[in-house]
Amino acid sequence: MATVGIKGLRMALINPDTMQVIAGADDGFSETGIFDARGRVAKGISEANITGIAPAITKVWGNDQLQDQSVGKSQPSVATNFNDLPYEILEKALGEESDGKGGFLDNASGVLPHIAMDIISSDLAGNPVHYCFYDGNMTHADKNLQTSNENQTRATDALTYSPLAGSNGHVMKTFYAADKGFTDDALIAEIFPGAKVSGATTPTTSGSGAGDTGDAGKTK
Repeated sequence: MATVGIKGLRMALINPDTMQVIAGADDGFSETGIFDARGRVAKGISEANITGIAPAITKVWGNDQLQDQSVGKSQPSVATNFNDLPYEILEKALGEESDGKGGFLDNASGVLPHIAMDIISSDLAGNPVHYCFYDGNMTHADKNLQTSNENQTRATDALTYSPLAGSNGHVMKTFYAADKGFTDDALIAEIFPGAKVSGATTPTTSGSGAGDTGDAGKTK
């Protein structure tokens, strides 16, 4: 099925023991727990490249013939690029520790935060298509700083999301809003359990908000 563009993504910190969203602006991404990067939030996302969806196939030969095929499990990875991800969200996603004075220590613990993610595109008719992941870790790509000249040179936020299996044993689930049984509430209940969606608000119309942005609880 053809898809068109990228409409944004939603992500939330989760507790890996309970698989519940961590809500609240202090410990989570927002009061609802969900960071909703749609509309003009974070100045948009230019890329969400999902690779490794197909499982690896190992051919089994015997008696000089191809006898069987061993099918492995998919190992997806997502390369994302935010045009201007708020630093509060970035540092929490990477698990870097704040000193309370504007500084963040690099993550030397070897333990990364756990994040659930919903990447949103659309079909040719404009109906949202959601590529969802129950759990995963996020890492930052190298930062290549270059001089500006008559044109501004920006170093955007290139992040790699490495999914993990959810409590159901699956890594990824795709939702189609065109399906008559689809509701966004059901998606949130499965991908972002424990999110305080009743407090969600409409996406900001300008700037890169790090707060409780997005219409996370509305049907799309």
